Amino acid sequence: MVLNVPSLNPATADRLLHDTVVSMRSRWSVLKASGAGLRDYLQGQITQDITRLTDTQGIHACILTPQGKAVSELYILQGQHDELLILTPASHAETTVGRLRQFALGHSLRIGIVAALSICSVQGANAAQVLHDFNLDDPEDGWLSCSRKQGEDCFALVMPENPRGFWIISNPTHIEGVIDQYHQVDENEMEAMRIIRGIPDFGVEWNESIHPLNANLIEFDGVSFDKGCYVGQEVTSRMHWRGGIKKRLYRVAIDGRPESLPCPVKTTANIGELRSAAFDHEKNCVGIALLPIDIANSDSALTLTNGVRIKILEACHA
Repeated sequence: MVLNVPSLNPATADRLLHDTVVSMRSRWSVLKASGAGLRDYLQGQITQDITRLTDTQGIHACILTPQGKAVSELYILQGQHDELLILTPASHAETTVGRLRQFALGHSLRIGIVAALSICSVQGANAAQVLHDFNLDDPEDGWLSCSRKQGEDCFALVMPENPRGFWIISNPTHIEGVIDQYHQVDENEMEAMRIIRGIPDFGVEWNESIHPLNANLIEFDGVSFDKGCYVGQEVTSRMHWRGGIKKRLYRVAIDGRPESLPCPVKTTANIGELRSAAFDHEKNCVGIALLPIDIANSDSALTLTNGVRIKILEACHA
């Protein structure tokens, strides 16, 4: 059975250069959190410094177990009034809510999944035009810069699955009414763009078995080493300061097609894993692999188990 690898259609690639493509991002869920002392509470739960969160700047973070294992990946935005919006993989949304409630004893907090909000990805040269149709300002050009519509749950977040693009968070009816006039693509094409760009997602390229620092949490600005204590901090800090980061996620070029995913990467022995792959508009195969840093810094020849060669392009980064 041939592995189904997501691919970027040549027509979509051409449209990205001159126009816009849109797609729902159903793989992600929206949570809301509110209540007195919410920010102080989250400061002790997440890897990033909550004080960096502003009306125009979101933050990237993880929540960990006391043993330092990942529970989920988060993108956090300032919502209306004192609410916060938390984007997390849909596969881990209920787990995330449960974990955030677990340590909230003594706090009057409300944390839950918001089915009335969805996420749409808008990518391409004219992506900003879609923002204007939502009456949203164009955020500043930077990782997780954001804008919002006052008085409504409608937000834009810089998430470049293509070289320039956004995620829009709003109610599904509003999203469908606006994007109906734009070229819509299957979500698998957005997944292809994400992989080609080298943006790893929790639940796909990494999971609970991989420490977030080995999954490039530093490179994606998702951890602070001077914010103070949080759950799982001791293990995370020790890895960072004592040279415990032995592996990283890398963008790789694949000279062929993988037979399965994830798939072992080998020199003379298995030393890593290809976690995902996608074909670009020219049928080149690109993937994201978890590899030892010392191998990445060497000239070792890397292959998959079927003999297909792979070449490291760069470490995944924002």
